[in-house]
Amino acid sequence: MESSEENRASISETLCPKMLVCLAKYPDKSHDFTNLICIDKRVAQVKNAFFQTFDRTCVNGLYWTKMAIPVVDFSAMGLQNKNQPWAENSNAVKDLADELYNACSTVGFVYLKNHGIPQEMIDSIFVEMDKFFALSDKVKTKYKREYKFCRDGWNSFEAESLNSEGPPGYKETLDLNSIYEPDFRWPNEEIPNFQSNITRTYETMTELSFRVLSVMAIGLQLKHDAFAHAFEKAGTLQGETMLRYSYYPTITDMSNVKPGQLRCGEHTDWGAITLLIQDDVGGLEIRNVEGKFVPAPPIEGTIVVNIGDMMERWTADKLKSTVHRVLIPEEQIKRRHRRSLALFFNPDVDAVITCMDGSNKYPPVTSGEWVQMKQNLAHK
Repeated sequence: MESSEENRASISETLCPKMLVCLAKYPDKSHDFTNLICIDKRVAQVKNAFFQTFDRTCVNGLYWTKMAIPVVDFSAMGLQNKNQPWAENSNAVKDLADELYNACSTVGFVYLKNHGIPQEMIDSIFVEMDKFFALSDKVKTKYKREYKFCRDGWNSFEAESLNSEGPPGYKETLDLNSIYEPDFRWPNEEIPNFQSNITRTYETMTELSFRVLSVMAIGLQLKHDAFAHAFEKAGTLQGETMLRYSYYPTITDMSNVKPGQLRCGEHTDWGAITLLIQDDVGGLEIRNVEGKFVPAPPIEGTIVVNIGDMMERWTADKLKSTVHRVLIPEEQIKRRHRRSLALFFNPDVDAVITCMDGSNKYPPVTSGEWVQMKQNLAHK
């Protein structure tokens, strides 16, 4: 559809050089779009398969296509403003709560920009994690995760299968849960600054998670602290919040990839919410309302937040837990490893999850029981 002069888009922000993520308004309300991707014609021809999953239009010779995942400006509650008082009844917070609710109740995924986590911290933590995965398997085995006894440690290559119908994921991971316990196994001997950098990142992402939950609660017409009581023990053996670094190695020989194998198989997250930081390689896809998988590409300066199964249950299906996966990449980037950092912000082991609206749509279950059941299925 060619836009008339009157329907030219007003572009308010550019986030990437080739994939411009913008807010665009058309005067004609029948053509309102928000969170648009703009890619020039040459890129559009190369990326035609990408465009087939979206509605698209053409403005000023550029192709615009509606994103599968909305981008929400979190500045009203971002960590950069954490020393400033905020009012849950302020217009800025109310508008943010409405935006977040709309995203989480439909798509189940959202990009947050202006979240307040410094880029320097993100860069630093990727460096520290890379150092860990560069260690030999013999050394990493000292920190191997033993599922019957703890929720912390290294998962070796292909140790986890999140989709019971497919092969294990083409990855290895490091899980960090009870970081405040005195006997936590830190690789301080091999990586001297590892503990301090990980702890700082864990605490920063946890603080942001509390803010996300507050905004979600307001969007659900609840008190802003409606969820907070269930997350008081994060970082201890009685908590279920986990920081996970996933390392997806390079693929130099496709004969090493099993039939049907993905870097991470199709799954939903188990817990409440997930905060995800991606590198620039990409590969994450989510299943949209039509049942089609669409890309969730890395966008510089944003983090991805998605709803987990427990939150869907907690809100009696008002918020949506969405299936997602990480593909084996296309030929030109198979030789690049992929990395991601996720905080699974989950309620404490003894927190009882009951439907917040009083509907009793689902029977009560403790967070510990729920997570253990899911882990047993993934690590048989």
